[in-house]
Amino acid sequence: MPEFTYVARDSNGQRITGVLSAAERREALATLASRSLYPVDVRAQTVKEAPRRVRRVPAHLLSVTYAQLADLLRSGVPLLRSLEVLQKQTSHAGLKYVLEEVHRQVEDGATLAQAMGRFERVFGEMAVSMIRAGGEGGFLEEALARVAEFTEAQEDLKKRTIGAIIYPVFLMVVGTIIVNVLVVFFVPRFAELFSRLRERGELPVVTDMLLWLSQQMRIWGIPLLVLAALAAWLLRRWLRTGKGRLWW
Repeated sequence: MPEFTYVARDSNGQRITGVLSAAERREALATLASRSLYPVDVRAQTVKEAPRRVRRVPAHLLSVTYAQLADLLRSGVPLLRSLEVLQKQTSHAGLKYVLEEVHRQVEDGATLAQAMGRFERVFGEMAVSMIRAGGEGGFLEEALARVAEFTEAQEDLKKRTIGAIIYPVFLMVVGTIIVNVLVVFFVPRFAELFSRLRERGELPVVTDMLLWLSQQMRIWGIPLLVLAALAAWLLRRWLRTGKGRLWW
């Protein structure tokens, strides 16, 4: 939806500026009138997209943010004021930007879930859905607390899982490299000897298979390496999507 910057005055004549979302300029003027503001200048602006750096906010920061927002709301602090407090507290540039945008959209009349839904890549589909349910059911504070616990537990499980598999994966990678080096660089040096043994029928089947593997690796080794790197790159991109992060 287009956004409009405005300069207006309230009933006391005080000058007020801001940004609001509206389908057209006429709707923006009507919104200002509903707020008892008298427009001086209203101009359309291009919608500011989230910076490229806001792809992922560390899970522990999101968990703390959810928990703090729940605590502020339970203490009776209004939602807009709570978002403003969190925005000023954080030192993470990406999270600060997201909170600024969420605050602005809530100020324009969106619900918290609707504002967060624009940054579903940051918050995650599950968190947005739980907060939407909490807002519609009248238990937003409880929903935020649950999301904080869920996010923290998910991150803890992820760290433990990575810690459990990283050593076996390291051993597998090192072993694979060693075997490939032997097959590609050392086995061919004995090709002539193995060929004589094959002619005599004295070459073991396992050794013959090793020679065949060596030949294939010398032919297809580089293409397979490129394909493996491409697969790893695609997997990394997918894991950064909402579905990928939920699966991981």
